Order: sequence, then C-alpha cells, then structure tokens
Amino acid sequence: MADPNDPHDRFVRAAMRNPPVAKAFFKHYLPVTLRDGLDLNTITLEDGHYLTEDLRETISDLVFKCRYKKGIADNEKSQGAKMVLLVEHQSTPDRLMPFRVYHYLFSMLQAELTKRPDKNDKSPLPAAYALVFYHGKQTPYPYSLSLADGFDDPLGIMSNMFPTPINLIDVNQSQGVELQQQLGIMVGALLHNQDKDILRWLAENLNAMDLGDSLTLKFVRTVLNYLLRAGSTDNVKQFLQESWRLPEQVRGEFMTIAEQLQAMGREEGKAEGKAEGKAEGKAEGQIKVAINLLKEDVDPKFVARITELELAVILKLNAQLDEEK
Repeated sequence: MADPNDPHDRFVRAAMRNPPVAKAFFKHYLPVTLRDGLDLNTITLEDGHYLTEDLRETISDLVFKCRYKKGIADNEKSQGAKMVLLVEHQSTPDRLMPFRVYHYLFSMLQAELTKRPDKNDKSPLPAAYALVFYHGKQTPYPYSLSLADGFDDPLGIMSNMFPTPINLIDVNQSQGVELQQQLGIMVGALLHNQDKDILRWLAENLNAMDLGDSLTLKFVRTVLNYLLRAGSTDNVKQFLQESWRLPEQVRGEFMTIAEQLQAMGREEGKAEGKAEGKAEGKAEGQIKVAINLLKEDVDPKFVARITELELAVILKLNAQLDEEK
C-alpha cells in the first residue's frame, strides 16, 4: 500500500486547493447534467475531513461545496451540493473500492447531521457526488466501479439499489486528452514527471498562461515543488541547470524553492550551529528552515532531505502546524 503522504497525492491536493484549478477540474470531469446545473464560480473548499481510520490509509479527501445555478434551486434554504474528490493512493487496486467510497459519503452525511444545532432538524441533507482520482500503476483500473458488483449476489438484489458506477478518473488514461491550462499542467506533471525533457514541456505550456496572476504563480510553485521531489530530476543542481528554459517570472519562483531553499536548509542551519558553537544551535536553525518550508506545503520527505533532520522530527513539526491552522 502506498504512503498516504506520497508526493503525487500531496501534489493533487495542493493543486486542487487553487480555485481556478478546482473549477477547471470539475468542469472537465463532472457529468454534463451536474456541470450544467451547478454554478462552478461558487465552488469553495470546506475545511472539514470525514475520514475514518480504515479509510485514512487508502484515500485522501477534499470536500467542496457549490451552489446550484439560478432557476434550479432558488429556495433560500438550499444548501447547494457537495462535490467530493477522493484521491486514491493505493499502489494496488481494490475490488471493494466502491464500498469504501459509499462508506465515506455516508460518514460525511452523518457528520452533517451531527453538527446541526437543532437535533430535531429533519430538513433534507445536501446532495453529494464523489469522484475518485486514481494514479496507481495498474491501468486501466481492473475492477468494476459498480457497488452492486462487489456483492455475492446471484439474485441481483443489490443491482437496483446501487445502479450507478463510481466516477473514477484514471490519470494514466489521460494521454492525449486536451485539458485547459492549469488542469492540463497538473495532469501532465503527474504523467510525465519522469521525463528528461519535463522542463521543456512545462516551459512550453507556461507560455500560454497569465503569469502575472497571483493564483497562477501559486499554482506554478506547487508544480515545481512536485517536480523537484517526485521526478527523475530531483537532483536540485541538475534541475537548476535546466531552469533557463522557464519564463523569467517563473524562474524566480523556481530559484526560490530550489536553489535558495537548498542553501537555506544545508547552510543556514550549519552556520547558526557554528556561530553558537553548539549542536543545539545547528538544530535550531534547521528547525526554523523546516518550519518555513512546511508552511509552503513542501513535502516532509523533501524537507528532511534538505535540512538533514530526521523525518520523524519533520512529521511532528508538520502535525503541529496543521493543528495551528
């Protein structure tokens, strides 16, 4: 089973926190009837997570809420719909994956009931729709996406109860699919992070984007962070040698997260330790750098490698930062 904090999973989650990317994602992957009935300009990310322990090892969750278009649900009490993106990070496909998705959805809806201030409130629950973003090695996904097919059911008892298959997006099957700007770059980075010409490909795609937009630059930073830690070019020095291919605005962002952060991690911590003449001083400097990197959503394993701190220390710092959010 894959590490739930692997760089691919973290990249998808970080990219989908960027509003234009989330909007483009749902516009492209939602069924037409849902896409045309929802006002995707109102899509927002919720803070809560609804994972139980048995689900935490195999998926990550991102929950969005979205209003309906005018004329579809003008009732002021309408809560809109919930769009759930479950990022599948199992290395091996699971025959019972549809069951886990439904388990998640009902856990989420139960949480909706629990947090109602009036326990006697029997108003309808918000509609919810789940998509699974799968990037396992085995492709196409080998098992049925219908929950009914997961039962020993020769009489077909379950078929009428759960007739609709889970919507699974197999990123490995996206080859050649025309996707718009940020979404295309997100999918392309997942598919091509091992390619030796990845920076050339990225530079060509970035030329069509508005790099003066703050959200776009934030997304580009997310992509570069991912390529640094997940691709075959994770050797920072080698990656820097290719950075001339990137547009000037992006090159500055890249230098920030690569050259400068590498220098900070390996040299600043050592310098502070040397100045104080104590190992404690070195560790303190490294921890300061680690915290700054984690705040930029840099992968903990990458932070450990850059700062030369134990991964357990980095994970503890990351957990503390999550509690403070």
